[in-house]
Amino acid sequence: MLIDFDESIMLIAAFFWIIIILFLKIKYKKSYVYLFFFTIFFIYLCNVLKYTQFPIILDGEMKKDIGQNVWGDANFIPFNPDYFAIKTSLLNILLTIPFGFGLPFISKVSFKKIAVLGFLLGVFIEILQLIIALMVGFTTRYVDVNDIIFNFSGVLLGYGVFKLFLKSFKFLIKKNNIELNSFLKFILNSHS
Repeated sequence: MLIDFDESIMLIAAFFWIIIILFLKIKYKKSYVYLFFFTIFFIYLCNVLKYTQFPIILDGEMKKDIGQNVWGDANFIPFNPDYFAIKTSLLNILLTIPFGFGLPFISKVSFKKIAVLGFLLGVFIEILQLIIALMVGFTTRYVDVNDIIFNFSGVLLGYGVFKLFLKSFKFLIKKNNIELNSFLKFILNSHS
């Protein structure tokens, strides 16, 4: 038996999305453009959970077949050659670039804040994997400090891309004297 990111999980996520959107619109009077960017970021976070936590295998027979030890297979030593893999490291960076790029569209962030949030994102993903592994009794995912390092790097890279994008965007608007609609104004006023 396994729990996968299927229709039932997507319905739960959609329910939470509706509640959050209504709260943001009614309580904080957020614009539709803001809600659009928030929705994109919410979908991204759902996909991060999908790819880092699912499927959750609950089959006792698989536990015997896989035989991984939750603590024995964890890596707490950065860049340990026994656990270090270039492909996994690059995937962890790619996974979190959208976090660093997208968060400034929905929240005021400084470099310090984005660095802290990037670190916490990596820690959250790994701790959640550890908790699931401890609850199930085995793991199909490795808890690895390198993942935290590369998730953090991806967030910082994404934030750097955001800063370059915003600077280029402002330059193009000014150079071409483009008239701004609400969507373009929102992008232009994205805070960092």
